[in-house]
Amino acid sequence: LTTRIAWLLQTGQVWPSGILAVTFTNKAAKEMLTRLSELLPINVRGMWIGTFHGLCNRFLRAHYKLANLPQSFQILDTQDQLSSIKRLCKQFNIDDERFPPKDLLRFISGCKEDGLRAKDVPAHDDGRRKQVEIYDLYEQQCQREGVVDFGELMLRSFELLRDNPALREHYQRRFRHILIDEFQDTNRLQYAWIKLLAGQGEEAAAPSDTPMPGGSVLAVGDDDQSIYAFRGARVGNMADFVREFNVTQHIKLERNYRSFGNILNAANELIGHNSQRLGKNLRTEAGPGEPVRVFQSVNDFAEAQWFVEEVKQLVQSGVARQEIALLYRSNAQ
Repeated sequence: LTTRIAWLLQTGQVWPSGILAVTFTNKAAKEMLTRLSELLPINVRGMWIGTFHGLCNRFLRAHYKLANLPQSFQILDTQDQLSSIKRLCKQFNIDDERFPPKDLLRFISGCKEDGLRAKDVPAHDDGRRKQVEIYDLYEQQCQREGVVDFGELMLRSFELLRDNPALREHYQRRFRHILIDEFQDTNRLQYAWIKLLAGQGEEAAAPSDTPMPGGSVLAVGDDDQSIYAFRGARVGNMADFVREFNVTQHIKLERNYRSFGNILNAANELIGHNSQRLGKNLRTEAGPGEPVRVFQSVNDFAEAQWFVEEVKQLVQSGVARQEIALLYRSNAQ
């Protein structure tokens, strides 16, 4: 993404203000800005490069009146959000054993990630109706206090673009090149937001006196690395993007620089069983490397003992301890 942005600017295809680049972490966004400032003699501070939440925060700060927010609105982190829900449950005598605040937080966040306000959430039983009622009360409380959570940053930005044709058209004209990293990690609402800015959503297709200038959207992602479904990520966005944007050019980055051939062959064989994937075949020029070994232990103690014995043998054969790494699934282990 960084190299493409630098090329677009160097060849005079776009001004820095005409680029919107979305990453998934603040660290990645800072790294991109640092690399660009090293590559080009330009001031990168004015460029819109950041996380979805960071860019939506910037957008809402610029249009706080239109968004019905105070100018200095505060952002709730997850802990603040949980405290706010607990306060609400106490105020309205909500049974926190039947409706644990953590479950309510997940429910509210999930609704927002799907672009649903309380009034839009289908409720077919008493339990769901109560959750929707609490979601509505939570929204009212946040509005009174002039605060937004991370999901609200995204949802309110989307609604603002969707419901204001002049504002939407302004940003569609401004951002001639939209670039998204880690596209497999986007959720339903984030993809809808991108479509609005790119002039691809239904709302964005409203008739206009002036035709939209031709821009471009570049999505970088790997559907085989989609592991955040539990957090709202929707890997289907990648296939939808290919279809809805009429993508004609796929650039597959299949040369791997990190692993040896045996590891890649095993990975290719396993991931090949996934039925709905865009497909690729990783290869390397690093040689086959050691064979992949699989050890199945009867319990956690046997697993730990096996690891200890492996380490002992490696150290005895002259391998430095600092060259040995242990990867595990969770901190609890």
